[in-house]
Amino acid sequence: MISGYAPRGVLITLTPDELAKAKAVGDGRNAANRGVADKPYYDRDKMEDDETASFAAAAGECAVAKAFGVAWHAGVWPAAEHWRHAEEPDCGERIEVKRVRKPDNGLVVREKDVALNRFVVLAYPLPEEGFRVVDVIGWIAATDGWAIGADSGRGYKRVAQKHLHAVPSLEAHNE
Repeated sequence: MISGYAPRGVLITLTPDELAKAKAVGDGRNAANRGVADKPYYDRDKMEDDETASFAAAAGECAVAKAFGVAWHAGVWPAAEHWRHAEEPDCGERIEVKRVRKPDNGLVVREKDVALNRFVVLAYPLPEEGFRVVDVIGWIAATDGWAIGADSGRGYKRVAQKHLHAVPSLEAHNE
């Protein structure tokens, strides 16, 4: 257990190589998207800097792939080619990862996740651990999340953590 942190799901510890890859993917995504306008639902006043956000998101994706025993696609492509990859999952064949900045935040489900028949997984990379440790909190089928989520009025629904399915404990992934 991490001092002072009570896990909500399964803690996954990234290896030094996995963490370095997550940092490289985050940096690559930042470079590819420099100068690109934010999505309309982003609120810059509530966001952290892009370098931190991209690194943490990539660490979350890597940890989810590790927890579920599937491939992490670690996609990085030029902004002009985003349309070619917009329907690709973050991990495996159907997993979309949603990273949260606070461990008690709910999981965001978008209509796109439902249309693509995704499983949506909530991840909290611990900043005090340099994002090396990630709490993979839980998951839900996007269709179920959309049915029960609270409507944000901004094109997505937020599902409380109490509705998420537990992630199987995979101690071997932390050795």
